[in-house]
Amino acid sequence: MALTLNQKIRSLTYFLTHPQAFKMILSFKESGYLYEVGWFRSLEEKKPVDKDGNPIPWFTYPAIEFIKDRLNKDMIAFEYGCGNSTLFFAERINKIISVETNYDWYNNIKSNLKSNCNLIFYDSNLATYKYHESIKQSASKFDLIIVDAIERNEVIKFAVEYLNKGGVIILDNSDVEEYKTGIEYLMAKGFKKLDFWGIQAAYINVTCTSIFYKPDNCLGI
Repeated sequence: MALTLNQKIRSLTYFLTHPQAFKMILSFKESGYLYEVGWFRSLEEKKPVDKDGNPIPWFTYPAIEFIKDRLNKDMIAFEYGCGNSTLFFAERINKIISVETNYDWYNNIKSNLKSNCNLIFYDSNLATYKYHESIKQSASKFDLIIVDAIERNEVIKFAVEYLNKGGVIILDNSDVEEYKTGIEYLMAKGFKKLDFWGIQAAYINVTCTSIFYKPDNCLGI
């Protein structure tokens, strides 16, 4: 998902009002943490990538580091909201299905898909089912359900029934108050919550990506 105008303005405003922070960040452009995770390259390319230009999710960096080495080619995933995360997971798991509501963005990502990706365009004017019900169209269950788009509370409550035994849900921006209902629903269902606070590609704001899991889960938590 691309940066919104308001997000770009907030970032610019912060740097204008904190010149020392701006100078410090620039000093790390060729080395240090921001360089190593690809933060500067993401800022320049306006999309989440690592330092070599490979696609990464728009999760917090600590979440990416935790997840990437725990994925394997036996896993299948369903993703609400496509993007570089789709390409990232496709490199590491058996199959990923992603649903998208923005037609231009859908076409942009579709042109770069691998054979193990299935991208669905959801048109509310044509679909015979609701957006959060998109997962049921696949007629299967999943090891990973990734929630990083619209209607997150509705998605969480519906999609939890489509997890394999040991499956997990990944919720980005879980610190947003609006998603509290969905989080409480998962906790009531017996899930535990593992938070990864930090910054994301091209962002300076601290946010949280959370993994919801039960014992004997596919990520070995």
